[in-house]
Amino acid sequence: MPMNEAAGLRPSNLTDQQRQEAMESIYGLAQKDDTTMFPNTDTDSFSYEERVRLRRVLDQLDQKEAGGMKEFDLNKPPAPPYLYREYPILLYNHSTGQNRPARNYDERQRMLAEGWSENPVAPAPPEVELTPQEELEAKELTRELKKKKAS
Repeated sequence: MPMNEAAGLRPSNLTDQQRQEAMESIYGLAQKDDTTMFPNTDTDSFSYEERVRLRRVLDQLDQKEAGGMKEFDLNKPPAPPYLYREYPILLYNHSTGQNRPARNYDERQRMLAEGWSENPVAPAPPEVELTPQEELEAKELTRELKKKKAS
C-alpha cells in the first residue's frame, strides 16, 4: 500500500442533519440566519462613533491593500511614464554635414549663432544614369502627362 493512502476509512460521528448543515456551510448555502459571527449588523443600531470607527478601520485596510503587490504581464512589463526633456537637442551643420547635441539653452544659442541649424540636412537625391531607350520612354510619359494635365 502506498504511503499517502489512509489505512482505512473512519466512520463519521456526525448525524445526517449535521453533515447536511456542514456541506451547506462549506458551499455558502446555509439556511439559518447565523448572527453569532457578526453581532450588531443592523445598520440602524450603529452609533455615530461606531460608524466613524468602522470607516477608519476600512480606510486603514484599503491603504494596506493599495500598497501591496501589483500584477502585470511579464510579456509586457509596465513602462515608466514618458517625461519630456527639452535637452539634449540635436543641431545640424549644413556646410559640413555634421550633427551635435546641445546640452542646455546657452550651448544651443551659441551653436545657433555659429551657424548650426535645428533642421536636419536633406539627403541628396540619387543620380541615376538612364539608357537612351529609358530616356525616350521618360519623354513619352512626360508628354502624355502634360496632355492629360492640359485637357
